[in-house]
Amino acid sequence: MNARLALVALITTAMLLAPPVVIADDTQDIPTNAQNTGVHDSLVAALAHAGLVDDLQAQGPFTVFAPTDDAFAAAGIDLSTFDTDEENATLVDILTYHVYVGSVEAAQVTDGMTATMLNGDDATFSVSNGVVMIDDATVTSADVMASNGIIHVIDKVLMPPADLVDIPTVAQGTGIHDSLVAAVIQAELLSTLQGEGPFTVFAPTDDAFAAAGVDLAALENDEGKAALTDILLYHVVSGTVPSSAVTDGMVAAAVNGDDLTFTVGNGVMVHDANVVLADVMASNGIIHVIDKVLIPPVPVTEADGDICYNMYTHTIAAGASFDECMAYAYYENYEMNGQTFTGCYNLVTHTLTMVSQAECEAYMWTPAVDIAMTAQATTIHNSLVAALAQAELVSTLQGDGPFTVFAPTDDAFTEAGIDLAALDNEEGKALLTDILLYHVVSGAVPSSAVTDGMVAAAVNEDDLSFSVGEGVMVNDANVVLADVPASNGVIHVIDKVLMPPAEVDTSECDVIIGIDDSGLAYDKPYVEVDVGATVCWIWNDESMAHNVAQIAMEGDTSRYMSGVYSGESMTNVDFRYTFDVDQTFNYICEPHATSGMAGQIVVGEGSIVEPEEESNNTPGFSAGIAALAVIGALMIAGRRLR
Repeated sequence: MNARLALVALITTAMLLAPPVVIADDTQDIPTNAQNTGVHDSLVAALAHAGLVDDLQAQGPFTVFAPTDDAFAAAGIDLSTFDTDEENATLVDILTYHVYVGSVEAAQVTDGMTATMLNGDDATFSVSNGVVMIDDATVTSADVMASNGIIHVIDKVLMPPADLVDIPTVAQGTGIHDSLVAAVIQAELLSTLQGEGPFTVFAPTDDAFAAAGVDLAALENDEGKAALTDILLYHVVSGTVPSSAVTDGMVAAAVNGDDLTFTVGNGVMVHDANVVLADVMASNGIIHVIDKVLIPPVPVTEADGDICYNMYTHTIAAGASFDECMAYAYYENYEMNGQTFTGCYNLVTHTLTMVSQAECEAYMWTPAVDIAMTAQATTIHNSLVAALAQAELVSTLQGDGPFTVFAPTDDAFTEAGIDLAALDNEEGKALLTDILLYHVVSGAVPSSAVTDGMVAAAVNEDDLSFSVGEGVMVNDANVVLADVPASNGVIHVIDKVLMPPAEVDTSECDVIIGIDDSGLAYDKPYVEVDVGATVCWIWNDESMAHNVAQIAMEGDTSRYMSGVYSGESMTNVDFRYTFDVDQTFNYICEPHATSGMAGQIVVGEGSIVEPEEESNNTPGFSAGIAALAVIGALMIAGRRLR
């Protein structure tokens, strides 16, 4: 009950006294006054979280030292982390340390005075030049009266004193440093950090260890122990460094020999980690809680890698040299040549790009790895990697090669509706293998070697067709990122899964006519067949659309409207027609008829089959037609003799 009263009093006091000044209503209790200030929301929330509102609405009287919202923010208190009974007890202890049972006005406080707070701990007061302090907090507004006590607004959250213990023991008791303590024990550094010191330890939380992916089980060997020791000692500085001693740009040597760099702005940062709770005292030093694991820098040389890779965007800085890769730096409001800019600046190429700091600082010089490992590292090819594993093709794409792989993204796999679970059988494996190998070409094919209309055979023996316009396309997929180098080839990232052309049953086809390599002619422009033969016009994934349209006479460039017709021109066509009478069949490709794309099929004895036209009574017209028929017959006879 007392603890709850103390917490309510603390919250109420802070709300009433924080700027802007709010005149309290001395007819209302402490919680009611606190709720109305608008500057003690954190205190009010803490009061409610700990269930102390009713207690601080009791008769009292109470004297409450109330931290402002800014004070709560500076203390790094996150109410969402107080979930368990033990954690809530800690919160109550903190809050009741701000409450004194009884009424104490500012004029009654003397320098050096102590008072036993509601939680049972003693607080110490100091008075200098009219300024009153309780522990290390300053009273910014005193004697705010309420119906059941007095509120004094303070600028810091008071932390109950504790019997100081060594750094590892403090860490073990926080409830949020279990991973750190386990790592210290595994690296055999426990006795070191229990030594006299003093030390300053930047202590990552359990969430920070989880985000960093530190797997202690994988470090249970001599090499792993050495790496873990290096990481942990990179979080330790010899001597005591309170937060008040940290300045912007300050550099301090960690115990592992590497430097730590500090920035001071809205808060304190060490490298890219935020100090979320500062100045946690221990018997042999001080702890600053941070939200990231610090990774020691590794010296990199040109011989250490082949490519400049961005770990944030998972892209390659194509063609970047080692010096260029190491020269990216992020500047904020930087003045140069009379201009101020914020962005990512390359000190070698002198180029400025407007990207985030995270992206700018993520470039690294790294060796190329095999295609399978490269795909796995991008984090946007998880489906492709899973499919390769299921089809047992990983070792293939880890082979010497070289290979060119057109790698669909995870979104492309999702859009294609490929369900790996449904393909987990022999038939499914065969189908999956065929699909995957349709994305692989033997040999290294950089984007610079791709030309419009180019055709390349995939490893599954089907052809891939390329088009080059505003970008590069393979079949109907766009290359969204080209020339990702690998140790055994090259990867081009695409936005669709390529589907191998379906096998076509051509058993009924006596002749198959396709498109030649020029794309502007049939590959069999003249064919002779028997009566009853079936001719099949079949092509797939052509760079240009084609069709089959019968014409009335050889040389015409417009189709005979009542004749045989495959339909609109398309890049994929399977059109079949059975000829059941002797005839000479002339046809064109409509889009390219003026370019001479035409064909002729002589069926049986052949003849000129005149299309039926509307009657024409013009004298001499029938005689002219007859003459043309004779001439045509003579021409066909001549062809057949040849």
